[in-house]
Amino acid sequence: MIVRVATLCDYAQVREQMLTVASAGVTRAYREKYPARMEVMLALMVEMSAADAKMPHEIQARVEDSDGAKIAELGLAFQVGEIFDLDPGEMLVVPTVLDLREIELPRPGRYQVVVVPENAAEIPLSLRAAFTSERPFGRQSD
Repeated sequence: MIVRVATLCDYAQVREQMLTVASAGVTRAYREKYPARMEVMLALMVEMSAADAKMPHEIQARVEDSDGAKIAELGLAFQVGEIFDLDPGEMLVVPTVLDLREIELPRPGRYQVVVVPENAAEIPLSLRAAFTSERPFGRQSD
């Protein structure tokens, strides 16, 4: 199993084995006050062989602060099952989503979402949380 895509986004869903993603590549979270909800989702595209699809798999994701302290940890267990329509040598692409929107960020600062695929290197995704008033663009006037 190989993670081909891992991105923080505003919204993601899987429908009919396709991944729909809105506003991929989120690296900033501007909030009026803290603690505040994270309000992002983790969209993943995982590639595997037909043989791997028959076995159970697990992907973990943890949210850490800048000191490496764990804020939250989530897991996703899945098994695709028998695949009948792959060409010889073709890999299966499995879209999946982890909802991080309810996770609470205690304060402004640097965070990372670390994707931990089974038997593979961790994938860190950075996120900086700040106050809305610090947003460098798109400020609304009073």
